[in-house]
Amino acid sequence: MANALYDFPYCTVTVEYPESSLRVQFGNSWTFVAPPTAPDQRIFTLKYPTMYYYVDSGGAIDYTKNPKMNFGVLEQFYQTHRLYKKFDYVHPVYGLIVVRFHQPLIVPEGMPGGTGALQSFEVKLVEQP
Repeated sequence: MANALYDFPYCTVTVEYPESSLRVQFGNSWTFVAPPTAPDQRIFTLKYPTMYYYVDSGGAIDYTKNPKMNFGVLEQFYQTHRLYKKFDYVHPVYGLIVVRFHQPLIVPEGMPGGTGALQSFEVKLVEQP
């Protein structure tokens, strides 16, 4: 069964590699470094300049309008997966990667007079085997 696709592409991304080796400092500035015992589990930080809450004429969240920029859709995606379910993410350089949320989603403040526009925010994903 295929994983769900994280399809909110209007962001920039940074990649953080973990310290995957064991380093031990000996005297006279000698250092021993043991090779890693598992593959690196990269962390992807996605930075969004804005997203929007769209509402219908009755004031309810409209999940159908502009889904790739719709924070309501992202929020639903997070609520479905939380911190434990895996999903697919297409990285602009590395391609398709299986990930999960690394931190809980934080709903950003709205912009004053922004008619649903939200302030910038980050989403952190962590690579899964």
